[in-house]
Amino acid sequence: MTISPESIPRFSAEEALAAGLDRYGICGPASALPSERDQNFLIRDAERGKLVLKIANREDSPELLDLQHQAMRRVSESCRDLQVQAILAARDGTDFASIHSASGVRHWVRVFEWIEGTVLAQCHPRGAAMMESIGTCMAQVDVALRDFSHPAMHRVLQWDLRHAGLARDKVALLHDPWRSRAQRAFDDWETIDWRSLRHGVIHGDANDYNVLTARGRMCGLLDFGDIVHSATACELAIALAYAMLHEHDPLGAAFTLIRAYHRHNPLTEPEQQVLFPLVIARLSASLCYSAHNRARNPHDPYQVVTEGAARALLDRLDGSAQKASAVVRAACAVRRNRSP
Repeated sequence: MTISPESIPRFSAEEALAAGLDRYGICGPASALPSERDQNFLIRDAERGKLVLKIANREDSPELLDLQHQAMRRVSESCRDLQVQAILAARDGTDFASIHSASGVRHWVRVFEWIEGTVLAQCHPRGAAMMESIGTCMAQVDVALRDFSHPAMHRVLQWDLRHAGLARDKVALLHDPWRSRAQRAFDDWETIDWRSLRHGVIHGDANDYNVLTARGRMCGLLDFGDIVHSATACELAIALAYAMLHEHDPLGAAFTLIRAYHRHNPLTEPEQQVLFPLVIARLSASLCYSAHNRARNPHDPYQVVTEGAARALLDRLDGSAQKASAVVRAACAVRRNRSP
């Protein structure tokens, strides 16, 4: 399902602060943080330091939020070298509280601890160590969630690559050559045999604003809002799509990232074959939704933050299907890391 503008919370910083004080006992200067479907505020509490107050989309149920929280805890416990935001309990001991809009609509409120680091989007150049760390971390996340199950994990989500076709009705908003390229990408996506791929719960949104870095390596993973039960290969495809942005040699960067991922969570042959079609589908869907978001909200630059870089990367990858397939095969021709 695509995001309805009416479902996005529209609270002021003062209202968010009032909810934080009343439900969590936190207070301090607040500043807005970007988000596509929620509202996020950075609060600098004198005693607890930096905190993120997150007001959820109207459509997000308590069950869905619990899915996110349980997955975050699982990853935090399993991936010792990867930071995930800790969840701050409300005054009543629960994971979330609620806030009502002026029209009476209820939204759920959560507070997370802040993680220090630099988002990947601000890291240039990135280098091989960065790509290796992203591949390693995302593989470890998928291994941690391999046997994870939750009643809310099955849902229809516009950013889930299993449902990339939802973006097709936005293709008409693009101009050629992007329209024809996107149409071709969705045609290739339709040929994927999903039954041949492993499935499990995935984070689903390792974009360059959700990957945190420090000292030239990935150190944290933000925003579990797109968590979903899907094909495991979609996780790697999404991470690749954003890690390759701005790279002078995107396929060289992809080689390093895929090789690292494969060492810790070996890709099957069918997964290797669909990896780059999934990457191209993700970039194409991003262009479609950027065009849609611009028409819907032309004054919010965050809604189209990836558009220019996605177009540049699609330009570089255009006509490189055979080379990309060779890169995947070469990256996967390594021995599995046998360390625990």
